[in-house]
Amino acid sequence: CNEENLGIYDYTASIGGCLLFLSCIIILYACVRLFLVARQSDERMLAYRSSERSNYATSNTVAVSGLLYSGGNLLIVLPTIILIIGVVANVDGASFFWAIFFLQLAIFQPLQGFVNALVYFRPKYLEYKNEKRREKAARVANLAANR
Repeated sequence: CNEENLGIYDYTASIGGCLLFLSCIIILYACVRLFLVARQSDERMLAYRSSERSNYATSNTVAVSGLLYSGGNLLIVLPTIILIIGVVANVDGASFFWAIFFLQLAIFQPLQGFVNALVYFRPKYLEYKNEKRREKAARVANLAANR
């Protein structure tokens, strides 16, 4: 055993950091790729679409949803990133850092389902909001016409 190489085990946390960084990159790549596929689909259907909707409404909706899903997932990964920084920096066990880490872990981990639900219901909420706005505008126009 070569005693000069024993310090190599001090950097095992960086392997976890690299894997975490790689998973974040994969999530972002999947989001961008999904947007590009939706944009290509929009471009192929451009000739058949009525002028009522925007040319790239579908791909823009997919892009926003993908970014929100990715942002929610990256927010959940934040405590793990902070943990890896703490391990690499050799923060001692009695430090206030660990209390903050466990607090973040207790807050952000259960929020992943809630954040995903918000992203899932967002298009339906926006559609409902636009429908109510149109109904209100129609009532105001009807009141103005009846005066």
